[in-house]
Amino acid sequence: MILVVPLAVVAVSCANGDDGSSIGIGRPAESTNPLSSTDPTTTATTTTAAATTPPGSATTVPSTPPPITTPPTTTMPPLQEPEVELVEIGTFDQPVDVVERIGQGELFVVEQPGRVLAVTDLSSEVVLDISELTVARGEQGLLGLAFHPTADLAYVDFTDRDGDTVVAEFAIDPVTGVFDRDSYREVLTVDQPFSNHNGGQLTFGPDQFLYIGLGDGGSSDDPRRVALDLSSRLGKILRIDPIASGAGGFSIPPDNPFVGDPAADPAIWALGLRNPWRFSFDPVTGDLWIGDVGQREFEEINRSSATDRRDAGRGVNYGWSAFEGFEPFNEDQVAVDAEPPLFVYPHTDGRCSVTGGAVVRNDAVADLTGWYLFGDYCTGEIWALDPSADPSDPRVVEIAQLEALVALSPGPGGDFYAVSNSGAVARFVAS
Repeated sequence: MILVVPLAVVAVSCANGDDGSSIGIGRPAESTNPLSSTDPTTTATTTTAAATTPPGSATTVPSTPPPITTPPTTTMPPLQEPEVELVEIGTFDQPVDVVERIGQGELFVVEQPGRVLAVTDLSSEVVLDISELTVARGEQGLLGLAFHPTADLAYVDFTDRDGDTVVAEFAIDPVTGVFDRDSYREVLTVDQPFSNHNGGQLTFGPDQFLYIGLGDGGSSDDPRRVALDLSSRLGKILRIDPIASGAGGFSIPPDNPFVGDPAADPAIWALGLRNPWRFSFDPVTGDLWIGDVGQREFEEINRSSATDRRDAGRGVNYGWSAFEGFEPFNEDQVAVDAEPPLFVYPHTDGRCSVTGGAVVRNDAVADLTGWYLFGDYCTGEIWALDPSADPSDPRVVEIAQLEALVALSPGPGGDFYAVSNSGAVARFVAS
């Protein structure tokens, strides 16, 4: 079945449910390790001055970043329509994602109540349990995981028991992948006054910096107008070097687009997002793909092109809350040169919340190679979008279904997985 939504329609995105929203500026990392029995002073850390100095006064009209260049487009032949099915590999406790440890051939399942498990076809092992630090409630809990590409370190994104976002670092055993709880170090925290739109995605880009997804703080309609406010980290994708530098919890890459702007938080990479629950980089092109969850009417997929596999999304304004998708939303918000979505779909037939995914780049299931996979949380529909198609005439094919769909992610050996928050993790296979 092919689902086509005209690009004249508007779309923007939120996360499952609407209860509250607010401003929250990133605060310095706390200086204690709640998991360690050692003296807290041995694990104390603060962010760098550039990261922790409060930005200047808020503004609803974002500053203009350096110009963004995009490569010329080329016409590609249409992809072969996938013929696939899902095979369940296991059932877990409210899983929210699966993550591959690149080069190690390991699959890790992230459970919302606070555990990470290393999983093979024969067994599973808990490698981290921080359930005492978080609560799985609605959109809160343990939400994201990323492994450092060159160091034996892992990063998790969770909401603490006050509901605030924490990005924390752990050392891991290079052989077993077990997390060293005593190595816990808070990299950054962000106030979340409301319970929804916490984002949670962590991923290392082609440049080996850490990208962090944050929603607009919650509630509905962006009530405190933070998504376009460059003094707030909410409604943004951040880009940092998470390795501690001197006394700092992290450092700011000097080519971040708003470095030097006194009205902007220098950690910001992209803005104008409602809740970028899942985003990814195409491992071949470096393009950035974002599933941004919608407000009342539409869900959207955003794609920003890379140049030489770098800079995808740099300084891009995705428009929320001046726009929901292609349509004006909050009239008091201004989003000059906002980048429109690549694809939108409406809240019809029970659809309500997009689950972003990734471009499949492997040979495990040849039919999927080159397609971007995404789906809807409420209906469980999973679609494949052909990136080579004309954006004015999108080609989207329904390929599978999985209830409470929260993630579509690559795994070891070229496999690709779908995750249900109801418990199932399933692998795509040729039908």
